Amino acid sequence: MTKLYYTPQSCGAASFIAAVAAGVHINTEQADIKTHKTASGADYYAINPKGNVPALVLDDNTLLNEGAAVLQWIADQAPGTIAAANGTSERYLTQVALNYVASEVHANFGPLFGPLSAENKAVQIDKLDKKFKYITEHMLNGQDYLVGNKFSIADIYLYIVLSWGQWVGVDVSAYPTVHKFYQRIAELPAVKEAHAKMATNPSST
Repeated sequence: MTKLYYTPQSCGAASFIAAVAAGVHINTEQADIKTHKTASGADYYAINPKGNVPALVLDDNTLLNEGAAVLQWIADQAPGTIAAANGTSERYLTQVALNYVASEVHANFGPLFGPLSAENKAVQIDKLDKKFKYITEHMLNGQDYLVGNKFSIADIYLYIVLSWGQWVGVDVSAYPTVHKFYQRIAELPAVKEAHAKMATNPSST
């Protein structure tokens, strides 16, 4: 039986939100990525040797443990709801957006969660400044959403990553377009529903 392992604040939360937004029922269990135990006490490394979230174990025991892959698998269970169909230009643009968020935004937030000198923190924040400006000018550029001006898994992923700013001293409100995007996604009914569900440590989406 397919099962999603995630945490409510990490990038794994994007997969939970995606499932709720697409109306896809998946069994779920929260994982503590510090202790590497699941909510039921299982050894998370035995489930996912990388120890990261999200991790999606499919019915045939295939393990997907990269966010972009998990998000696209979820989208494909409800075609056309939160991603364009496979093989279309819009789907490839969705993959471009997912990879940009992963490699350029998520990756530059990561070091801020660790101990950094003031100088090194400033360097990381300067890197994010450039990424936010790129998103403003080349990805949103007058649109409400990242791809085709339609809500998609790329928006969900960026939304979760932007939420980390409050914990690491990154003022997203300094970038009006990016901040409005964040607020827009946060107010979507499916996103609110997913957050409320995650707060109860549910056994499914």
